[in-house]
Amino acid sequence: MAFEQLKFESFLTTAAVLILTGLLFFIWNKNRRLPPGPWGLPFIGYYPHISNQPYKDLYKLSKKYGNVISFRTLGGNLVIVLNGTKTIKEIFVNRADEFIGRPHGNNLVIWVSEGLGIAQEEGAPWKEQRRFFLHNLKNFGVGKAQIETLVIDEIQIMLQDLRKTDGKPIELLPHLAYLAHSVISEVLFSQKFEKNDPKWLAIRQATHSMAEVFAGNKFLLVGWAFELYMAISPKTREVTKARDFIWKTTNTFIEEHIRSFDPSNVGDYIDVYLYKRNELLKSGKLNETSFSMERLQGNCLNIFFEGIESVSIAATGLLTELSKHLDVQRKVQKEMDNIVGRDRLPSWTDRQNLPYLDATMYELYRVASPFLISTQLSNFEETTIEGYRIPRRSSIIANFWTLNIDPVIYPEPEKF
Repeated sequence: MAFEQLKFESFLTTAAVLILTGLLFFIWNKNRRLPPGPWGLPFIGYYPHISNQPYKDLYKLSKKYGNVISFRTLGGNLVIVLNGTKTIKEIFVNRADEFIGRPHGNNLVIWVSEGLGIAQEEGAPWKEQRRFFLHNLKNFGVGKAQIETLVIDEIQIMLQDLRKTDGKPIELLPHLAYLAHSVISEVLFSQKFEKNDPKWLAIRQATHSMAEVFAGNKFLLVGWAFELYMAISPKTREVTKARDFIWKTTNTFIEEHIRSFDPSNVGDYIDVYLYKRNELLKSGKLNETSFSMERLQGNCLNIFFEGIESVSIAATGLLTELSKHLDVQRKVQKEMDNIVGRDRLPSWTDRQNLPYLDATMYELYRVASPFLISTQLSNFEETTIEGYRIPRRSSIIANFWTLNIDPVIYPEPEKF
């Protein structure tokens, strides 16, 4: 009996050693030749150490581990972080075609339009849809006098509203959001809402609610970790309702365009998309492409939501930074008075004669850019970055903030 007990205990010990050895080998093999980085707790990873200013946290890690770092976040998801001008340029410019995937698993970006749209898709569909949109921007007047006239008209309307405040303190963001909406809606739908229209006010509230979800470190949540966050977050119902409202709004525009579509009168993004689909359908090649109605819906939601929020938040940040530099404001105003005068707004053709204003705009974008962390990319095949192994389907992000404070390019990056 004692002998059998001893044999059983020996068996358990041997099994435990083998299991532990297997786990250690699995962990070692899993982390073999990965970029260096901090260790985290099991299942939780390094996520608790990433604050609501992730770009600063990631920069600090790069000072210790180098420009290519890695760590695991909630659920054990591996994150690769790129820092520094040389490293980011290598991946985003020289090797861009290797990293046109998106991480597998539900996440914040995919949630916005259920994985469809220019901001969410990957591979060939993403390239095809992006190329189509950028190509047709020229047809909508982008880069030409047509779009500049539209923007100037909307700025004039905004300035008239601001003058009515008699110099009293005012929040600029709603005014800038409406301006952005007016231009983007013209490009997408050939129409816009009036400023006091309840529909516009509802859209503004919805886009603002959605934008709040993107703040902080939630972009690192993927798969079950993201789904758990959405399940327990008190704001889930509010932001989901906001997203669904934007879906409904953009889909209403699409349905109206379908009913009134005239191939001889193509005037906006929805029109050219419908025209492209019809041509592909006639040629029998529609199924060989990514031009589905679902993608049209996703693209419109991406451009409408992200355009309104990104443009208005960026403009607000630039103006806020400019307000800190009174001497710069005076120099810009003096240059504009000498070249443009005060009887009109400056135009794109004035740019070459306004070098100080041009330089000021670039510096404002450097110091006050709201685009500090890239959208997550992924690689379809295992590869290497600066000699480190990057497993296939890794989550890869770039810390764009490090581009703007690179001491090699900007010897005194803290100075404006």
